[in-house]
Amino acid sequence: MVNQLELPTICHLIQKERLNHLQNIIFPKTDICSVEELFFRSNEQVLFNYENQTLELNQGGIVSFDTYFNAFYVDSWKEYTKVTTIGASLTLKGNFKITIYNIDRLGETKTVLAQKIINNNKIEKITVLENFDISAYTGMIYLEIEALENMCQISTGYFCTFTEADTKVKIAVVICTYKREAYVYKNMKLLEESFLKQTEYEDKLEVFIIDNGNTLERFNSPIIHVIPNKNAGGSGGFARGMLEVLQQQHEFSHTILMDDDILFDPEILQRIWNFLSLSNQKDICLGSSMLRLDKKYIQHEKGAYWNRNKGFVPVKPDMDLRKLKETLFNEVDEYIDYSGWWFFCFPVNLIKDNGLPYPFFIKMDDVEFCRRIGKKIIILNGICVWHEPFENKKNPSIEYYFFRNSMIYHSLYFQKEFSSIKAIKWFLKPLLKELFCYRYETAESIIKATFDFLEGPDALVANQPQDKHKEVCQSREKTTKDPELPFVYSKYIANLEKSENPLHRFFRLLTLNGHLLPNWFFFADDTFSDKGYSIVPFANSRPLNAFRAKKVLYYNLQTQEGFIVKFSRNRFFEVLINALWLSLVMLLKLPKLKTLYINSFSEFTSQAFWEKYLEIEPK
Repeated sequence: MVNQLELPTICHLIQKERLNHLQNIIFPKTDICSVEELFFRSNEQVLFNYENQTLELNQGGIVSFDTYFNAFYVDSWKEYTKVTTIGASLTLKGNFKITIYNIDRLGETKTVLAQKIINNNKIEKITVLENFDISAYTGMIYLEIEALENMCQISTGYFCTFTEADTKVKIAVVICTYKREAYVYKNMKLLEESFLKQTEYEDKLEVFIIDNGNTLERFNSPIIHVIPNKNAGGSGGFARGMLEVLQQQHEFSHTILMDDDILFDPEILQRIWNFLSLSNQKDICLGSSMLRLDKKYIQHEKGAYWNRNKGFVPVKPDMDLRKLKETLFNEVDEYIDYSGWWFFCFPVNLIKDNGLPYPFFIKMDDVEFCRRIGKKIIILNGICVWHEPFENKKNPSIEYYFFRNSMIYHSLYFQKEFSSIKAIKWFLKPLLKELFCYRYETAESIIKATFDFLEGPDALVANQPQDKHKEVCQSREKTTKDPELPFVYSKYIANLEKSENPLHRFFRLLTLNGHLLPNWFFFADDTFSDKGYSIVPFANSRPLNAFRAKKVLYYNLQTQEGFIVKFSRNRFFEVLINALWLSLVMLLKLPKLKTLYINSFSEFTSQAFWEKYLEIEPK
């Protein structure tokens, strides 16, 4: 028995038009994400069966899909696609009241759009919303289901449309990897078990794994290709992937660039394909939010923009996507000028029109490429990957690539604004902070980065990139697991909460954070309980925490890893003198240097350059 309120029938349309899926209703999975509030909200009369991927409801049980993954977010679909009407279906068994709601984008108004009473004695698909015009609505449309008897079940569901789709969309997924076999094999298994088995997506997607480490075995799949490649970093890997896509003679319409160390639900690839096939814009680009791998409900960023003084500025950081209002606000469009290449989708023709990545090795290649193509980037709620927090990955080699490549980026795109004085401030200020924190090796990495930048564009590609990377990675100032590290939580918290008055700060800076003070002014460091042994949060290092200490343990409480540094007056002044010398060289060389970088840019992003640099044999 089906009793429907306020719903038109479109049986005649079903016969004439093809149903196109927009997004599936998905459930938590133990091997991907089990934060249930990202998928559904429920009361105590509801149990989710992980093994069968089924919601089980007793009488009075209520499930609501007003969530990050399973609500339908109206605004982006209205603005960037041809979709004007939607439908929804559920596969279920039992006696239910199903209500469809709309909440505006600010979460201020909640409206009932339709309601159904359904009584199924077997599990089957039921249409609960048909041909609904979304033009008058904003925010989210979602389903709420209440069980009217015991032993009810909900297994699957989806939103759909009868809007005509472009069936010519075909996506090439390019994954760049270097000796991360476990991540790659897991993600390919997830793809093979879900997305690649669905007949409606045959001939709509292929995967190109660019193996910079030359360690992967081939997959027993005609659409998963493993391409051995010279280790030229992420830039070289993605450039090789783009070259492989270009050789397919117009077979692909879009490319997705993906990191190798992410976790994702294969559903996002279906949603990307569905969105592109219904898009009303030719050159639309789609990015992905990055969620934290350690706290899977916290968003690191939903895109970002580059600030000439601050560097990376993430948009909507630290959002708790379990919360309804934050999820709604997350869909409010904000300015971004790039999306990280952990997951970035764009039309193949933009490669032909704009060239290949710049040979940065790692860091800044996504920022530069997105700026170069200059297209609007859309990031939808429910399109995300999980990634290890960046603060866990910070080390001197990352600092090297950031400073070298950011100075090249400023030279390319901010030639007039990036004066010699600004360039000196750009590297000298963070270098002084590292010196004040006794992280002399990290400061030396900034020195190396600045020196290599001053060598000019030809030096960037003169040597084998993997040899340069080995040299850069020699530093010991990176967190490691060591049970011998004497960690004391009370000291950690004390340093986290430590403060100072203006007079103390003035004295500390005047003495170069203690490097001009005599030895007797420092605390003793005989044991970890002495004041001379400071324990500092790794991601929140401050010169204040090192002042007058002889040893500092930088500790990551989340991973329980760390490293110890020691006060050294000799190393401080050695690095400082080198930095002052490089400042003088920067003052003299930068105007001409910027021109060299700009003049060589077209060559370094050309197909001929990358084929030679990657030592690709002609086919």
